[in-house]
Amino acid sequence: MHPDPFRAALPVRALDPRRFHQRLLAASAVLLAGSLAAGTGISAWAATTDGEVRDGPAPQSMTVAQDALPQSIVRDELTVTWSPPVVYPVGTAAPLGSGFGYRAAPCAGCSSNHQGVDWNPGSGTPITAMADGVVVGVGDPEGAYGVWIEIEHVVNGQRLTTLSAHMQYGSLRHGVGDVVEVGEVVGAVGSTGASTGAHLHFEVRIDGVAVDPAVWLRANYRETP
Repeated sequence: MHPDPFRAALPVRALDPRRFHQRLLAASAVLLAGSLAAGTGISAWAATTDGEVRDGPAPQSMTVAQDALPQSIVRDELTVTWSPPVVYPVGTAAPLGSGFGYRAAPCAGCSSNHQGVDWNPGSGTPITAMADGVVVGVGDPEGAYGVWIEIEHVVNGQRLTTLSAHMQYGSLRHGVGDVVEVGEVVGAVGSTGASTGAHLHFEVRIDGVAVDPAVWLRANYRETP
């Protein structure tokens, strides 16, 4: 068996306890520095000459302040107010005949407690819807009102009805449930029913209670929104 020349060239050194201890301390220092730099919170330790092991600094933590979080975006609010047009059913220039309230009955069958107003614009004058609405009643002809139409509206958030009476025969253009627009023709001025001559009898009722149409229209009339 021949000896290995390379193995024979390497000297065999004895273990130096002091140098081994120094290298162990150096390695421990490297591990401690790495754990602190990485921020992992690994407890550091260090060996002492008497073999005692000491705990290093406690793990670090970070808390984000509440006021550092993104705040909610508050958008500007835009409110659009729209008021629908309200018009006179036979125009603003029509002469006013009998007013609202108590009066001497002008004919047999005519009321002494006048629940509307009478305008005298002339026979055949178109009668229009005072505002957008839905037809809720018609008579063709029927009773003292003769030919009439009743329309339900919502004006300024308030529900009300209007009634146009004494219209000409054959002029009624709508039936119950029809939707009408402000200014749309619904009939023509006539003298049907309990009437002394061609005129428009016009009523406004709020919650079923008659109010003075002339006063109400003066307060709410507007041709544009």
